[in-house]
Formats: sequence, C-alpha cells, structure tokens
Amino acid sequence: MKSRIKRHRITVQTPTATVDADGQPIVTWANWLTNEPADFTPTGGMESMRGRQLEAGTKGLFKVNYRDGYTTQMRVIHNGTNYGITYANPVDGLRYEIELMVKT
Repeated sequence: MKSRIKRHRITVQTPTATVDADGQPIVTWANWLTNEPADFTPTGGMESMRGRQLEAGTKGLFKVNYRDGYTTQMRVIHNGTNYGITYANPVDGLRYEIELMVKT
C-alpha cells in the first residue's frame, strides 16, 4: 500500500492519576507521542445545555499510522486544542492506519 503524506502534526497524551494530601484525585497528562503525522477531518459541531450553561464542541477524525496502544482514555492535541479520543478504529481491520474519532 502506498502511504499518503500526512500534513498535520499531533501530540497524543495519556493520563496519570495521583492523589493529593487531602485524598482528592489529580489527573496529569504525559506525552505518549509527539510530532505524530496525521490527517485531520472536522466532522461536525455540537451544542448542548449543561445545567443552564450552553456548551459548544467539535467532532473530528484523525487518521494516523498504525500503532498499538491507543485508548479512549487518551487525548490528542492539535493546534492548541485538546480532543478526547472516543473511538480508535483500525482502517479495514489492517495494521496500516488507525482512525481516531475525537471530540472537544
């Protein structure tokens, strides 16, 4: 298969949970992959009411080279925006590319 040139660069982070002195959980993020080539396609926007506050977000799809280890607990940083991974799908079940479905 011929590989397409991926023109976007992303950082993939994984969470690390710790507990502070008061017993409260604290989540910090560590880089798992940096400067990772990807294709980005925005797939839509959304607005929702949470309590009395309107929240806006976006959905998108990143196509990245295949690697083991992507989970829905990770997040992607692209152009300063954090996207949570909602689904990681190997394209056609092959170990060639993975589609990361994300939302803000």
